[in-house]
Amino acid sequence: MTNTFDPETPMPIILDGTSLTCAQLIEAAARKRQVALAEGADLRIRRGRGVVEEIVSSGVKGYGITTGVGSQKEFAVPPEGMRDYNRRLARAHSTHMGGAVLPERRVRAALIILANEFSLGLSGVSAPLVQLIMAQINSGEMPQVSSYGTVGAADLIPMAQIADWLQSQPEALARGIPGPKETLSLINTNAVTLATGAEVLIEAQAILRLGNLSLALSLEAFRGNLNAISEKVNQAHRRSGQAVVSVEIRDLLKNSQLWQDGAARRIQDPLSFRCGTQIHGALQELLMRAITVWDEELNSVTDNPIVDSDDRSVRSHGNMDSTRMTLAIDGLRQAFAKAADIAGERLHKQQWTEFSGLPTGFSDENSPLGGVQFLNLGHLAASLITSIKIWAAPSLLLSVGQIADGVEDTAGHALHSVADFERILEALRLVFSIEIIVSIWAIQKRGLRTNSLGEGLQSYVAMITPELPIGREGLEVFSIEPIVAMLRNLAA
Repeated sequence: MTNTFDPETPMPIILDGTSLTCAQLIEAAARKRQVALAEGADLRIRRGRGVVEEIVSSGVKGYGITTGVGSQKEFAVPPEGMRDYNRRLARAHSTHMGGAVLPERRVRAALIILANEFSLGLSGVSAPLVQLIMAQINSGEMPQVSSYGTVGAADLIPMAQIADWLQSQPEALARGIPGPKETLSLINTNAVTLATGAEVLIEAQAILRLGNLSLALSLEAFRGNLNAISEKVNQAHRRSGQAVVSVEIRDLLKNSQLWQDGAARRIQDPLSFRCGTQIHGALQELLMRAITVWDEELNSVTDNPIVDSDDRSVRSHGNMDSTRMTLAIDGLRQAFAKAADIAGERLHKQQWTEFSGLPTGFSDENSPLGGVQFLNLGHLAASLITSIKIWAAPSLLLSVGQIADGVEDTAGHALHSVADFERILEALRLVFSIEIIVSIWAIQKRGLRTNSLGEGLQSYVAMITPELPIGREGLEVFSIEPIVAMLRNLAA
């Protein structure tokens, strides 16, 4: 028998309902890695479906199976009308209003999350439906799905649009999809929020690395006192995040002349320099905690009700609540906003002669021209930081009102928190990029040789310096976009 395995083709990511991670999800969704169900998943799915079929045949009340949903839960669905009811339920929840749509990769990620959840057999959906989802993940084009319509108690409207698309596939029509409960299982999930949040959390790791780079460059350019990040200082506390960040920054500053006695200009720097590793370290800890929360939520069943195959029943619950997710992201938004705040302080103090010892704004001597102040980089940073602080306000305690005739009277607002976090990260990328530009400008203004800098910083300084219009300010419009793109690619 010929071995058809191609060593160049990555092995599929296995969905077992218990071990999917943010990193795996983004790898599968963005790079279109193949996914497969774990051994035993098919049996679990068929056992769960058997319970649903028993409830339908017996005629007993089962929420969303033999009854309506939400405020219509007391009304029975006749056996002969179940497929029509499920079809109409998806379309009724699929209202379009225009505007933003989800990127295709996030729709695919939402389908992967669905399949992972269904693989446990707790949703009671049919094997043909799961097979259809797997086929679309591995080979199908994704639909246009609105990013609107979720308050953090299941992503009802975007997931309903996905459900309607799935149920419109020829394979679905041929195989009797949707059956009882299947539309409810497709829409009563936080899959869109989880898909979006997973991508944003992975991006947050890159932004934190960029922030550590900008902090290291500021210390170098300001001629800061490196005692603040020394190993001895970090041994005096038990802050794990600060220790991790300090190691990274010491590595960037490896063999810098700034480590030599007398190289620092001050015995003690302003707090925005001196407390950088403490603040970034707290952020590091929160970020790792949030990724753990997300990894756990990726393997949690939110579908209501769940199927209990042991006692042949269904159990109603509130697992779709997203409070835990919102708490994780709300804290991160404030932490990243704090990092933006101190980055703004550092880049301004580098241009402030009383702090830096350099001409104000790095301007030309005895001239109205020149320097970063002439290019108003400080104004750009201040505007971005203002926006970041606005987007950092907590989402969890916002009122949801009385939805569905008062039945849905609370919600977690997780997707709103994630969306604001994504805005913060993109703005913070620009703030850190501006800080890096200002630092490299200061390095040139001080006449520091590139080979005297930290070994981890030298390549950045060498690549970015030619992009700066030092001595040519105002002759042409300056754009930081090439530098932002360069830093994005290097981080990736």
